[in-house]
Amino acid sequence: MKNLVLALTAYSAIATLQLALLSPAHANSDSKSEDKHVTSNEFRYDKPFVASESLLPKTTGELASDSLVEQSADSTVAQQNTVSETNKHQQHLGVNKSSSDIVVSSVNEFWIYESWVTLEQDIDYDGYHSTFSIEFDADTIFTRAPVYAVLYLGKEGVYDAIHVSSEFYIYSEDSTDTFTIESSLVSGFPPSEYDILLELYDADTEELVAFTDAYDDSALAYLPLESENNEYIVEDTVVIVEEHGGAWSLLPLFLLGGIVLVRHSRQRNI
Repeated sequence: MKNLVLALTAYSAIATLQLALLSPAHANSDSKSEDKHVTSNEFRYDKPFVASESLLPKTTGELASDSLVEQSADSTVAQQNTVSETNKHQQHLGVNKSSSDIVVSSVNEFWIYESWVTLEQDIDYDGYHSTFSIEFDADTIFTRAPVYAVLYLGKEGVYDAIHVSSEFYIYSEDSTDTFTIESSLVSGFPPSEYDILLELYDADTEELVAFTDAYDDSALAYLPLESENNEYIVEDTVVIVEEHGGAWSLLPLFLLGGIVLVRHSRQRNI
């Protein structure tokens, strides 16, 4: 009987040690952050947008004709694109920014008149979407001005840059020159409510000239989003559940060891 008690006590101690070692490892695995990965497409005039190799500077003069300034998406313009154009302004990517960091350089020369957000792709129907698009109408006091946009996603006033747009023209207060960015969250975004920050830069001077965010426009606030890798139940989740199941199965052993110890103690007292 004494040997049985010692064996059960030793087994219980080993099981407790195993549980203690597994728990921190599991916590570290869960807390490890994923790299954020996003893919984006751009649209204008209801078709995919292809940027020109170079844009003319902003002007207040009268434009000769629409055909001279309108950016086309045909194959001729597509062939003009270069690697340097594709990588332009990429210094904004990977930047974390808070609302207090935003300082606009121009005074009433540019503004974002309105923006619209569309939520797309909810594969597992849990209410969180992995793709969204933002369409915005930017205006200026100039007849024509080259600009580009930086799109951020964040929570509680802290944002991560997820896309830098191509350069494009905006024309005075034209309501038809809206620009659309469609972004798919591939990884790094757990299910949550996110806010959007959109910045507009003067392509001539590289200065931040306008922005809109969740405080300025409620349509950009509390968007239910998640990355695509959270749209499915992945195998890792099953493994974690099985580990918890194994840990809980040790409880009967602890109880059995306790019962044996109590009985042995009573027998000795008798």
